[in-house]
Amino acid sequence: MKYIDIHSHILPYMDDGARDAKMSLAMLRLAESEGISDIIVTPHYRKGHYKGERRQIDKVLAEIRDLMKAEGIQVNLYPGNEIYYHSELEEKLESGVLSTMNNTEYVLVEFSPMEDFMYIRSAIDQLFSIGYIPIIAHVERIQCIEKNIERARDLKKSGCDLQVNAASAMGETGFRCKRFVHKLLREELVDYIGTDAHDIDKRRPVIKKCAEMLYRKYNRDYVDEILFQNAATRLLASK
Repeated sequence: MKYIDIHSHILPYMDDGARDAKMSLAMLRLAESEGISDIIVTPHYRKGHYKGERRQIDKVLAEIRDLMKAEGIQVNLYPGNEIYYHSELEEKLESGVLSTMNNTEYVLVEFSPMEDFMYIRSAIDQLFSIGYIPIIAHVERIQCIEKNIERARDLKKSGCDLQVNAASAMGETGFRCKRFVHKLLREELVDYIGTDAHDIDKRRPVIKKCAEMLYRKYNRDYVDEILFQNAATRLLASK
């Protein structure tokens, strides 16, 4: 099996992910051994905290691709961002300061775990109004949604996509979080499983055990979609 990871902090020097090129390459080797064939790199952009802007992402991405070629690492990398929603987001997307997912209309958007649902819904509507399709990053962490699955259903009906972390599905972030992820999976509300990898020790780019568990528990065609096909057709096609 091959997998596509749409949420990864594998680029060095950008945020709280890989601290240097050596760690980045180690993470990439591990990802390759896990069967991950393609990764959309998603450095954080959060005003006042992380400034993973497109120009710097493209520069570091080119450098890492050169190192990967020298090392024989055969994983395809694509540009993206994990963007903490803020009032200037639309302007920064329109001006090209921030990256969409592999230059598509899809945007990986992060919200505070404590955010109010009306704020999230308003933000989603605003992104749609200017032509973007939001992917909500690790939706299982957002408490107002975790407490009321109808809100996840509402977001899906609106047209946005939902991403959950492999570690959450495996119970590594607590039973309550795991239980909610599997509620989402049973209703086929999840669009992507991501690693949200940050390092080589605690938040690693691993997905194989999660994939094996998903194939045991859920419809095979649906699992194919959330591990590979949705990303391939929506985010990587013709790019």
